[in-house]
Amino acid sequence: MLTRTVHFVFRTVLCLGLTAPVSGWAEPVTTIRSNGDSANRVDMAVLGDGYTETELGKFALDTETAVAGFFAQQPFKEYEKYFNVHRIDVISTESGADHPELGTYKATALDATYNCAGIQRLICVNASKVMTVVNNSVAPNQMDIILVIVNDPTYGGSGGSITVASTHSSVVELVLHETGHTFGLLADEYNSGSCNNASEPAEVNVTKEISRDRIKWNVGGGPPTGWIELSTPLPTTSTTTGIPGLYEGAKYCVTGLYRPTYRSKMEILGFPFEQINEEQLIKRTYNWVSPIDASSPAESIMVMTGSSSQVFQITVPTPSTHSLTAIWTLNGATVGTGLTYTLNGGTVGPGTHALEVTVTDPTEKVRNDPAKVLVETRSWTVSVTTAADTDGDGIPDFSDNCTHVKNPDQRDTNSEGYGNICDPDLNNDGIVNFADLAIMKLGFFGNNPDADLNGDGVVNFGDLAILKTFFFKAPGPSGLVP
Repeated sequence: MLTRTVHFVFRTVLCLGLTAPVSGWAEPVTTIRSNGDSANRVDMAVLGDGYTETELGKFALDTETAVAGFFAQQPFKEYEKYFNVHRIDVISTESGADHPELGTYKATALDATYNCAGIQRLICVNASKVMTVVNNSVAPNQMDIILVIVNDPTYGGSGGSITVASTHSSVVELVLHETGHTFGLLADEYNSGSCNNASEPAEVNVTKEISRDRIKWNVGGGPPTGWIELSTPLPTTSTTTGIPGLYEGAKYCVTGLYRPTYRSKMEILGFPFEQINEEQLIKRTYNWVSPIDASSPAESIMVMTGSSSQVFQITVPTPSTHSLTAIWTLNGATVGTGLTYTLNGGTVGPGTHALEVTVTDPTEKVRNDPAKVLVETRSWTVSVTTAADTDGDGIPDFSDNCTHVKNPDQRDTNSEGYGNICDPDLNNDGIVNFADLAIMKLGFFGNNPDADLNGDGVVNFGDLAILKTFFFKAPGPSGLVP
């Protein structure tokens, strides 16, 4: 296992060989974990270095091994469906990586080299080349975490904005630890390295405070918002793992700084992240992922009649073993739970009504969420009117672009105020006649949006039947056109 001192250098040394980006360098991408729109997911981009063209199959297997190992541990196991993973196939001329300590050098795409900064196990890559490939191969929201797998079985890797790992079987632990830094913003919890205990560290998992109610992972002085039981002595000297407390020795200091558990992955590889670090990683995940994936209707201000009803619904991401909670309120009063709610205009009565749905992750692994990142609210303002609704489609006549024909989607492709379903006037001369029939025939079985009166995506006999009912008549009527 990597010594703590070397591990510290792994984390802090930046990758060498920075050169100007090469424009247009893009590589084939395969999405190996697809769990939702990248706009509302954490996306990991995985690249390989030292893989020749004939070894891309091996890279695919190595990537799957690393990704499976990553999602085999908590909290990433529980929130795996909050992540997408994209494998970027990068071809190198030669297999392996540079080993300057052995006098061995390989021509690889990303310049992976051991013995970086004089430390044999420290692997550096050309960060500029990595970012050029990533930027040209995937979208900006598909590179939240960047991992480079180096095709060399010798143990090694590095951290920073880019995580680097060799194919050694135990390096998944290093990837997880470095992700704790780069993604979770967690500090190292070991006590060797350059110590500075003069001020309170910014990271959530290290403190110099010793007062029970001032320890950052013990908000409120203890449960339910804090993690340290009242019976746990401070400082904590127990050597039992998994018990939150105040353990002296952290962030490279033997004394003066404290960590939250006796052992964790941020101190020694091979251990779980433990409670405080898991809480932080979950909250960081929710910095990228909203508890609400999508909602409908899309408009936030709506008008309904007393005789109509409207279905409101949401979709949410799904943790592995528990569900998010959704609570619907109407004018401040709880009216339902679940992913859908139907508002009946006749039941609520005329007036303006505030409808909200609040989605929350009830996980017991997060006790303190001051920024409310595990909570999301979607709101609608709904005006219920007693105005006439001649066609009974839920849209009052005064705002309905086809008052005598049901058209709840209000589709109006030529934007003249008449909905398509009551507007066969294709030449816009104010009357439906043979000229309009000729236009429709020219586009028959095509996709002319104006002639597609019923909105099924093709101009056909259904649209012709609608046109016939309007022959020698004006389009409409419409509440939007005088």
